[in-house]
Amino acid sequence: MVGDGITVPELNIKRIQGIFEAVSIDVRSARKWVPSIGQAASIAKNLDEYQFLICSLVPPLPDSDPSKIQLQKCRVAILAAFAMLTSLLKNINPADLAQWNEHAKSLLEITSEAYVKANSNAKLQVANHSGVFEFFGIPEEKVDEALRDIYGQ
Repeated sequence: MVGDGITVPELNIKRIQGIFEAVSIDVRSARKWVPSIGQAASIAKNLDEYQFLICSLVPPLPDSDPSKIQLQKCRVAILAAFAMLTSLLKNINPADLAQWNEHAKSLLEITSEAYVKANSNAKLQVANHSGVFEFFGIPEEKVDEALRDIYGQ
């Protein structure tokens, strides 16, 4: 993200080629007709921060560490969440945005828990979060399978 819509008025999400297009929206103005845009900006800011933290934590983890796969799975879901958000922000429907907020908040909680446990070497309880992943258009079992193939598990 370039602008988070919290510390600056605009929420600016940079384009990732082949995944999603750039989008920019003035959160202050949009709040007048879509109050949930503030929550979306806050969740997006936090997901972006965890994306950065995960990118810093994952490389030294051994491929056999279950935390590595869980964190990578969170990264995939975060990208999918941003892809959906950029699409939603181009033609805002308050009900759709509220639904995104609900699932993105769950993703944020999943990601936070996985990061804290991996960072503290705590035993990770791998739970099924298929509803969150399905909402963002990425079936959890397919993501798991792809990551197992990548990491040889």
